[in-house]
Amino acid sequence: MPESGLIAAIRRLLAQKIGLHIPEETEDRFVSTVQQRAAKHASLAAYHIFLQGNQSSAEWALLARLFSTGETYFFRDHGQFDLLRLRLLPELIAGHRDDKRLSLWSAACASGEEAYSLAMLVDMLLPAREGWKIDIFGTDIDTLAIEKAKAARYGLWSFRMVPDEIKQRYFHEEFEGRNPQWTKNPQSVTGNPQAPPGTGHFFVLDERIRSMVQFCTGNLLDDTGMHDMDLILCRNVFIYFDPVAILTVANKLALALRAGGYLMSAHTELNGYKLPELESRLFAESLVYQRRTLAFVEPAIRRVPLRDAIRPAPATKGLLPASSVINQHARDTLKSSVKAYGLTQLKLAQRLAEQGEFEQAELLCNEILAADTLASSVYFLLAQLAEVKGDVQKAILLLSKALYIDHDFVAAHLEMAALFERAGNISRAHALRQAALKLVRAMPADEIIVQYETTANELALWLAKWE
Repeated sequence: MPESGLIAAIRRLLAQKIGLHIPEETEDRFVSTVQQRAAKHASLAAYHIFLQGNQSSAEWALLARLFSTGETYFFRDHGQFDLLRLRLLPELIAGHRDDKRLSLWSAACASGEEAYSLAMLVDMLLPAREGWKIDIFGTDIDTLAIEKAKAARYGLWSFRMVPDEIKQRYFHEEFEGRNPQWTKNPQSVTGNPQAPPGTGHFFVLDERIRSMVQFCTGNLLDDTGMHDMDLILCRNVFIYFDPVAILTVANKLALALRAGGYLMSAHTELNGYKLPELESRLFAESLVYQRRTLAFVEPAIRRVPLRDAIRPAPATKGLLPASSVINQHARDTLKSSVKAYGLTQLKLAQRLAEQGEFEQAELLCNEILAADTLASSVYFLLAQLAEVKGDVQKAILLLSKALYIDHDFVAAHLEMAALFERAGNISRAHALRQAALKLVRAMPADEIIVQYETTANELALWLAKWE
């Protein structure tokens, strides 16, 4: 079989084994990765045969890690977590007052932040749990992510938009390589870390919360053995799947729910797919799915182009040279090329930041700004990186630049509000949140605020409590 045919066969195997869809903009990276991995075997054909065997589970986990972000943080998507805290979990707890059993599952849990967020919510809502049997599960195909989840030890990047009181209540700080002459700032746990140079700054989850969650590796396309779940979170997973895998996994998850149990995906992930075991329930914060008691019927596949429509533009092969003699059409082409290049590089910088490669992410951001000084989203990411390092003043300066370029940058308003609030400037924080609220109320209700993966309407409802 020619190389192109083997590459196509491996791509099909990727969809069959773990559900992953390779979008057009990552095709070159996919081919390069497959060739590099095949170099460890006798040939591309040998690698293809290996992937079909029983010893390939670790390789599939690696490929899944390479072609999905695995990015997560505590209480990601505050709108959905508000819905869990205020409505769904209280409803489920009340329904189990007699048998005192509650089963929750974070499917594709990555490094565990989502599963532990569920455990913290349960602790808040049900602090006296004597006599209760509460099972919280976290599964993921990535064995390295599961090991990190079991360790329950996280860097500052996992606490974006997390209130300080959560860190104070459920975590204790840990520093690696600390200079014995250095004295820890007692206020560091409140979001202003003062770790000495060269140290690692971590937050370790309290054992009483860690012990509430059981983690194990698992492929959502396989038989997981889960059943009678009250709640399943499977968020920001379906966006990586092909349509067949989406239907297969969504229906597997539906069958793992007890009657009346809930499935929560990320926004719009399951729009347009027929799920006969589930009925949708629309709340102000999010759309969720509830298990019916109808008999299962094999659905027809319906392909939805929406997910393709929102993908960033593919990388260009190279930027056009600037020249004083190029015509307006050429100038427009240049601007488009710069923008496409910047979007692709920004995505890579975000991925590096998510993996803890903060210095590399910062270097890449500066390279993007060298090509496009008006890239407000790059300043926003640089501000997040500065905040992780504890440089609040630099973070505020970078957010100010982002807002100077884009006055309607909602996330920049909110990040700056959080920084001013930590510094004790409550009036400034309030003014920034009010500005953000005014902006989101002027947007279409279903417009997605990409930095928070929530709709304008959901964010407006959350911000309204500061009015």
